[in-house]
Amino acid sequence: MSEIILHAFEAGRRGKPDEIDSQIANLIGAEIIRRDPNARFDLRVNGYYSNTKSGIRVRVAGEVSAFILSQPDFRDVATKIVVQKYEEIYKEKLGEGQVIFSFAPQSDALSFNSQKEVAGDSGVAIGVAYKNSPNYLPWERFLAVGIRDIIDDIYLYNLYPSFIQDSNQFAELSKLRADGKVEVTAEYEGVQLKRIRSVVIAVEQSTDLSVEVLRELITKIVLEYLHYTGEKWKTDLGSPSLIINGAGHWPEGGWKTDAGSREAKPYRDSFATYGVCEDSFSGEDPTKPSATATLLARYIAVSVVKSNLADFARVTLCYQLGSSYPILNIFTNNTATISQEELEKLVTDNISLKFKDIIARFNLKTPEHYQNLTKWSDYFQDPSTPWNQGMILE
Repeated sequence: MSEIILHAFEAGRRGKPDEIDSQIANLIGAEIIRRDPNARFDLRVNGYYSNTKSGIRVRVAGEVSAFILSQPDFRDVATKIVVQKYEEIYKEKLGEGQVIFSFAPQSDALSFNSQKEVAGDSGVAIGVAYKNSPNYLPWERFLAVGIRDIIDDIYLYNLYPSFIQDSNQFAELSKLRADGKVEVTAEYEGVQLKRIRSVVIAVEQSTDLSVEVLRELITKIVLEYLHYTGEKWKTDLGSPSLIINGAGHWPEGGWKTDAGSREAKPYRDSFATYGVCEDSFSGEDPTKPSATATLLARYIAVSVVKSNLADFARVTLCYQLGSSYPILNIFTNNTATISQEELEKLVTDNISLKFKDIIARFNLKTPEHYQNLTKWSDYFQDPSTPWNQGMILE
C-alpha cells in the first residue's frame, strides 16, 4: 500500500511585511544592475513601526559594491523606490525621511568576480517539477499563488478573474486591505495528487467589513476558482476545508503590526516542503547561488518531465565557493524511464552547469529580470520565464 505524503505552500500577499520587503529589495537590485551589471549586492529591507510620533520606518541595509554607494544620487533613487512601492501597496503616504540606509560597502575588486567562471558563494539549491500539473508546478504552490493573486488583483486594481460572471456581488471586497497570506496543503500518493486537503486564508480587512461577509465572499471565489481550475486541468481537487480569517476580524496589519524581513521565510522563494537548503534570495546579485542555482534546478526539473523521462523530478545542485561545477542529484521517486546515472549524464551533456553560463542563459544581469520578479512577486508562477519552460532532452 502506497504511503501518503503531505506538501504545503504559503503565498504571502504583496502587503505582507516579508513580501513587500522582498519586492523593494528586488527593485533596488534592478537599479543597481542598471548602473552596473557586474555590481555585487545582498540587500536587506526591514519595515517596522517605531512609535506614534515617528510612525513607519523602512531600513534598507546589506552589502553593496562601494562604487555604487559612492554615486551621489543612489540613495535618493533608492528612497523613491521605497516610497513609491509603499504607497502603491498600502495606499498611504510615506515620507522620504522615513527611509533609513545602513549599507556595508563591498570591495570594488569583488565586482570582477562576477565575470569569472565560478560561483561567488557556496549554496545548495532545489527545484521541483511534476509532469501532470499546471506549468509543471506542485499543486499546492500553483493554487496558493493563484488564490493570492486573485485577492491582490481585487484589492489593488478592482480586477476580478474571468470565471466570475457578476463582480457586483463582491462589491464589499473593495474594503480589503493589503496584508494577508494563503496556505494550501495537498496530499500525494507517490507523485500523483490525491486531494487538496485544506486552504487557509488570512486577509486584512477594513473595520466596516464584517468577518462573516468576508468569509462568505472569499469562500465563493475560492470554490469557483478550484472548480474552474479542476475542470481546466481535468483534475479532481477534492473538497478541501476552507479556513478564512480563523482568528476573527483583522483590521490592521502590515508594518504597523509586524516588522518584516525578506529573509523570514526562505520557502517563499523556493519549494517549501520539498526541501529548502538556501536562504531567501530576493535582492541578491546573480553571482549568489541562492536564486541563480535554484532557477537552474527548476529548469532541469522541468526539462526532465517535459521530455517524458520521469513523472516527477527533484533536482539538487550543490555549489562550492570558487567552483565551476556543482554536485548534481536528480530524484524522480522511481518514475524515471532511464537510470539515475543515465539521467544525470543526459542533463550534463545538454545543459551547462557552469555558473557563468547559467547567468547568461537566463539573462539575469538585467534590471528587467528583477522588475519582473517584483511584478509577479513569485519566481515560478509565470510560465513564460525560461526556467519554467525547460528544454527537450535527447
